[in-house]
Amino acid sequence: MRQAIDPAGRTAVVTGVASGIGRALALKAASMGMAIFGCDRDVAGLDALRSTLDAIGTQHDLRAADVSCADDMAALATACADMPPIALLFANAGLLRKGAVLDLPLDDWQTLLSVNIFGVVATLKAFVPAMVATGLPAQVIVTGSTGSMVTAPGLAAYCATKHALWPIVEALRDELDGTAVGASLLMPGAVATGIFATTDPNRARPADSMEPEELADVAFAGALADASKILTHPAYVDRARARFEAVLDEISPR
Repeated sequence: MRQAIDPAGRTAVVTGVASGIGRALALKAASMGMAIFGCDRDVAGLDALRSTLDAIGTQHDLRAADVSCADDMAALATACADMPPIALLFANAGLLRKGAVLDLPLDDWQTLLSVNIFGVVATLKAFVPAMVATGLPAQVIVTGSTGSMVTAPGLAAYCATKHALWPIVEALRDELDGTAVGASLLMPGAVATGIFATTDPNRARPADSMEPEELADVAFAGALADASKILTHPAYVDRARARFEAVLDEISPR
């Protein structure tokens, strides 16, 4: 268990910061007196967030970048060295594409793999070594999904990428043992963001959907407590238990 983090005066790094969950995380961090270093491919969204942070007097550096490009992430980490020491790293950028396993185009599979998995790993490789080197208490938070533990028809590709984050974060947490840095897997359920806009623009908002600001509160509470898993929708516990029990039954000797 790492030492407690005092986030005030430190930096929160947020990928996918321009909208939705990322924007809410940045604003939550700002409300706690943190500086914000963030990236996104959405230039207009970055400009809007920049104006908001200027208005509330928060130190920030927001840059256009592609998390799936290792060179982009390395350059961001170099630039972030001019900010206060990182307390929280939110590897949050992600995409969703909807389609059956046999129907979803290979290009969409590749895009999801590039952003949702390789983008997370590139982010970790770029920022975590410097966090460890400071010796200051800090936390890595990777945005997975309830799709990290359950599946849904038409979302196999998305769930596959989010499933992959589970062992990545668990291994990272073990590998960081003995340092001042912890690691958490954030597993949101339905959140009122535009993640379905590209693939299913007419999708109705789920009844259990929460606002991004609510998610940010849950994420920060879990991150500061060094929780290994941060689940936003407790109702998924029963669904996960049923799935894991079914798998154990499937693999048990007959």
